[in-house]
Amino acid sequence: MNALTLDYKKYLKEHANAERAEKEKAYLYSDLKHYGLAAAEMGTFFRQSQKTVAALSKAAMLTICLELWQQGTHEERVFALYILERHKNALNLEDKNIIEKLMRESKGWALLDSLIIPIMPTLLTKYKKTYGWLKEWIKDDDYWIRRSALLAQLLLFRTGSKCDKELFFTLAESQLDESWIAVKYIKTLDRSRARFFIRKAIGWALRELSQKDPGSVVKFLNKNKNSMSGLSYMQGSRKLSDKFKKALK
Repeated sequence: MNALTLDYKKYLKEHANAERAEKEKAYLYSDLKHYGLAAAEMGTFFRQSQKTVAALSKAAMLTICLELWQQGTHEERVFALYILERHKNALNLEDKNIIEKLMRESKGWALLDSLIIPIMPTLLTKYKKTYGWLKEWIKDDDYWIRRSALLAQLLLFRTGSKCDKELFFTLAESQLDESWIAVKYIKTLDRSRARFFIRKAIGWALRELSQKDPGSVVKFLNKNKNSMSGLSYMQGSRKLSDKFKKALK
């Protein structure tokens, strides 16, 4: 194993908190091992390793990310995503497979959002072909993959950067019909979580977009009010100014 990976594993063992690990594992519905470190504790190690991480070549970076990821613990996967984000500018179209591997194996918002939200805006900005990835992901049988398609432009919405709002609206509208969930998921809990995390993603993205382009969000909400969930509508309209809230039907 790489020295950085070994040092981090040693750090995790030294700062493990079994009680917190149990609670966090339950809260995240995680099937991974948890050491129970708070974000601040992990952040301390991350800061200490900044120079080492920054000096990695792309090949070494990807090797270490996968090495950490395959350890099967929550905290090691968090570190893998931290390293990947620090090298997001080095990623290109050829890295689709590794991104999709991590995305499919995240199986929860805590890891998935930390992968997709910070990394995809860079790829979308550099390579227009990556918008095609979103069109593929939104049709996936895994609701976490569909969530990724909806949240991929989130930071672009937040900053008002160049993006494809019309594509997002199309993707979001395609998810208002939730009949596919009952077909793909048998367990009640899985169905419930699929609906919640898709609805939440739509609302979250709309909320961010409303800060820079409230008019387009009002138009979307008015068009789809009767077919979208209350959660998506409430979240999407929450930060609209009084002027634009009055425009809601």
